[in-house]
Amino acid sequence: MTPVVPARPLLIAIVLAALVGGGIVIAVELSSDHQTVRAVWASFAPAVGWSFIGTGLYAWRRRPESRIGALMILLGFAWFIYALTAANSRLVYTFALVVGGLWGAIFLHLGVSFPTGRLTDPMARTLAIAGYFVFPLAFVPALLFASPHDLGCDDCLTNLLLIRHDRDLATVLTGFGALCYLVLFGIVLAWAIRRWQATPPIDRLQLTPVYTFSLLTFLLVTVARAGAGNAAWWAAFIATGLMPFAFLAGLLRTHLSLLDAELRASLEELRASRARIVEAGDAERRRLERDLHDGAQSRLVALKLLLSSARLRARRGGEGVDAMLGEAIDELDTSLSELRELARGIHPAVLTDHGLEPALQALASRAPVPVTVDADADAQLPGNVESAAYFVVSEALTNVAKYSQATEAAVAVRRTDGRVTVDVTDDGVGGADVTRGSGLRGLADRVASLDGTLSLESPAGGGTHLHAEFPCPPPA
Repeated sequence: MTPVVPARPLLIAIVLAALVGGGIVIAVELSSDHQTVRAVWASFAPAVGWSFIGTGLYAWRRRPESRIGALMILLGFAWFIYALTAANSRLVYTFALVVGGLWGAIFLHLGVSFPTGRLTDPMARTLAIAGYFVFPLAFVPALLFASPHDLGCDDCLTNLLLIRHDRDLATVLTGFGALCYLVLFGIVLAWAIRRWQATPPIDRLQLTPVYTFSLLTFLLVTVARAGAGNAAWWAAFIATGLMPFAFLAGLLRTHLSLLDAELRASLEELRASRARIVEAGDAERRRLERDLHDGAQSRLVALKLLLSSARLRARRGGEGVDAMLGEAIDELDTSLSELRELARGIHPAVLTDHGLEPALQALASRAPVPVTVDADADAQLPGNVESAAYFVVSEALTNVAKYSQATEAAVAVRRTDGRVTVDVTDDGVGGADVTRGSGLRGLADRVASLDGTLSLESPAGGGTHLHAEFPCPPPA
């Protein structure tokens, strides 16, 4: 799935909504008839919401593939709703008592889905769903029978859900709600420990701050809900205020972990590339030895025998010596041609003496199909780039001759913006694969050794297009 980066209008809308929401919370806190230390709450309550929304926007922009940023933004707005428990309206107060609990549900969702924000694990999905029921609804039954005093706030409003006051029943139902919190906390704790233990050490860097702060906050909220008093609530709120930065630290550590994984993959590819280069070098040396042994060496041995016979015949009267010497000259010419062909495979003399464009024209002239060459004859390229470009074209035209069944091909070499591109196309049957065959794989390693890239497009029946690209800064 393609990451969705938030558009600028959406970002602006979220920021404006956050400012308005925070402003409403400030006004409600300052005008509250039952909120203690109103000035502190007027500063603290919006600050917590803004911290979640701000860090969520940052995380969303930096890591759009993760849903953590969006969840943090939702949590910030859910916190604003919870902060409306300071309202002087019974309707708003009751609404905030129930719906405001969603901040805890989103908080749990964040923790169990970190770092992707996706609930791919069945147990994590179950815990998140349970959280969306437990956090808003666990204490709703108690609200049906609890007075403000039973809720630990003598100055608070009477909630609209109260049907009759029953202190004993309210106490039992409050205990039941606290038990729901505690059971859920125990299950989440056990799940988090198992997941942390099953995570590779490098990935634990991202989980540790998130799990530590999440579980601590969850525990403090559970204790506070059980009636531990204002001290527990303040500790829970402070832990909540620090949570956005724990999530952000975890996301940044996730980035480090991804970089580490990419580095490991690059090192593995480098090792494999080196192994292939060594293997290709050994194979090439064996091929040269075999070609020299079976070709030029055998012909030179035959030439030596022929010359020896000619010398003996010359001593005996010279009859037929001229024909034997002519045969020896032909054999010597053949040996020289084979040696030149071998030398051309190692490094063509025309490339050294005349440059890339004439060397490519020479390759094209030996191809079994018409080949057009478009290259700047005056372009001065570094030797290693020139050599790599030549062998890319050489291997491509060899494959055209062997496999493509093409009727024509084209070669283009360009140097623009500090890069050299090499393109070889044909109208053959296609179906080539850079991962199959030592020739193309060796080319890919040669190109990669120059920090270049090699790509191949070869649909069945659609011809083949080989593209290589090398960095090549302009000469000083």
